[in-house]
Amino acid sequence: MSTYGTYRIAEKKCATCSYWCGNRRIDFRSNKPFYIQAEAGNYVCMAYVNRKTTAATKCLRWRLWEKIP
Repeated sequence: MSTYGTYRIAEKKCATCSYWCGNRRIDFRSNKPFYIQAEAGNYVCMAYVNRKTTAATKCLRWRLWEKIP
């Protein structure tokens, strides 16, 4: 069983960034994204080559995704 961290959509964390490669689940409130539940662990950041990040790391190149799949 995996461990997840919960983050608000407006937080500039790696878990809410479009570059995040780890698993995440989006919780909606009133048909709008509100919380992100991201799997804990180290993942390679697509914005920085050879840099491992966690979901709670503050992202320096934060970019919100354009569309939610």
